[in-house]
Amino acid sequence: MPTILMVVDDEPDVQLLMKQKFRKQLRNHEYEFIFAANGSEALEKLKDNPNIDVILCDVNMPEMDGITLLSKTKVVNPTVQTVIVSAYGDMRNIRRAMNNGAFDFVTKPINFNDLGATIAKTIKHVQRLKESITEKEQLHQKLERYSRDLEQTIEERTNEITVQKEIIEAKNQSITESINYAKRIQDAALPRVEEIKESIPDSFIYFKPRDIVSGDFYWFVKEDNKIVVTAADCTGHGVPGAFMSLIGNDLLNEIVTARGVIESDKILNELHNSVRKALRQEENRSRDGMDLALCVIDLENKKLQYSGAKNPLVYFKNGEMTVIKGDKYPIGGVQFQLDRNYISHEVDLSEPIMLYLFSDGYQDQFGGEKSEKFMSKNFKILLQEIHEKPVEEQKQILDEKFKAWKGDRSQIDDILVMGMRF
Repeated sequence: MPTILMVVDDEPDVQLLMKQKFRKQLRNHEYEFIFAANGSEALEKLKDNPNIDVILCDVNMPEMDGITLLSKTKVVNPTVQTVIVSAYGDMRNIRRAMNNGAFDFVTKPINFNDLGATIAKTIKHVQRLKESITEKEQLHQKLERYSRDLEQTIEERTNEITVQKEIIEAKNQSITESINYAKRIQDAALPRVEEIKESIPDSFIYFKPRDIVSGDFYWFVKEDNKIVVTAADCTGHGVPGAFMSLIGNDLLNEIVTARGVIESDKILNELHNSVRKALRQEENRSRDGMDLALCVIDLENKKLQYSGAKNPLVYFKNGEMTVIKGDKYPIGGVQFQLDRNYISHEVDLSEPIMLYLFSDGYQDQFGGEKSEKFMSKNFKILLQEIHEKPVEEQKQILDEKFKAWKGDRSQIDDILVMGMRF
């Protein structure tokens, strides 16, 4: 089957010249020529002959020039390729034609050896285009068959998944209800904020669990003229952390309320031993436990006693910040030393002072433009900026700053910040 070429030129001798120079290809039925005198005629013939593969086109012609024809050919036949044949001095129009999608160009006066090579190259390009289109059509047919088979398989699997989904939803609902019930238990175990406010009116608690239940917890009791308050961060978060927080809460009630231990270092020593005993850590070597900061506030003598398991006490007096670091080991977990004794620190409360106890959730939150941790340094700077403000305003600023820093990222840990002014 011959390749069909359309020659578009308003010069009358071009038709005879093309037939003469390519007579061998015509005789061997390799080529077949269609001729048009201008762009409009060529466009009509292109519509009537969809098998045209190559257009040899002049630029300057009456009715419709070659550049305009070039802009319309791909709409009629997306595989047809155009070779511009124009005078050597008309390079501006040749560049326009190439920018508008011409495949190649040949200058006049025509070098027919060059033209023949260009036609052969263009025909090969058209053949590759057609092969590519054929392959795409075959692939599309295969995809359609695959799609029909897949739809049938999906329909069968969907019925199975629907049943499994209903089972999973029922289980999830049951789990969520259980966790919500655990939250009610945890909320009941936590001291009421109103109760803390009665004893420490100028105070706030910023408490933001990561999940429904929390591994962070706060604990408070008032015995005569002494207040014991702690902010604790248990191993893990969610349900495991919440279980640990209930253990810590119960053990503090036993140590302080039932047994009357009222010195901060002794409370931590007793709590450490009690956690290890409750979790049988001598046997199973588990690392579960908690980090915390605990204060015993003597209202009568205006003294504060602090002990910490990894977590610090930060306070401001006369605008100056002081950080008292906790001991380097947690409550509970593996104990490598023979005895673990926590240290007690004393702070004078005779002058106005703003105290902070907190877990590491706030400072460890990822956020900002670089998605990095907030960091302990920035958290302390934030406390420095807000410590003179009313406590409820401090709480609001902490919340707004946290939300702005976190953005649309997930909260990675439970958050607890307690502030007290004396």
